[in-house]
Amino acid sequence: MTGYDVLKKVLNLLGYVDSDDKVTHDSGLYNRSFYIINQILADLNQAEIKGMNDEIKIPQKSAEALPYGVAMLLALVSGDNNKNHLFAEIYNSKRSAALCQKEIIDDKMPNVALGEI
Repeated sequence: MTGYDVLKKVLNLLGYVDSDDKVTHDSGLYNRSFYIINQILADLNQAEIKGMNDEIKIPQKSAEALPYGVAMLLALVSGDNNKNHLFAEIYNSKRSAALCQKEIIDDKMPNVALGEI
C-alpha cells in the first residue's frame, strides 16, 4: 500500500469524497495528509515515508490501525469533532493491539533468602 492508497481509504471512511472519488470537503487535505500519515507511522513505531507514492511496508496489525489514525487526525484538523471522537476510539484500540508484543513469561521464583518473604 502507498500513501495515496491510505489517503483514499481515509477519505472514504470520513465521507469526504463524492461518487466520482473527488474530494468534497477540503482540497487542503491532500497537502496535510502526507505529514499526518508520517505522524501516525511514527506513533506506531514504523518507518516514515518520503513521498505519497512510497510503499508502506508495515506489519498487518499496524496496517489495520494506520487509516483510522490518519482519519482521526484529518477529522481533528478539519474541525469534525464527531468523526474525530469515533476514529480516536477505533484507532486507540487498534493501536494497542499493534503495539502489544506478547512474550512468553517463565514461571520462576525470585532469588530470595530463606525466611525473607
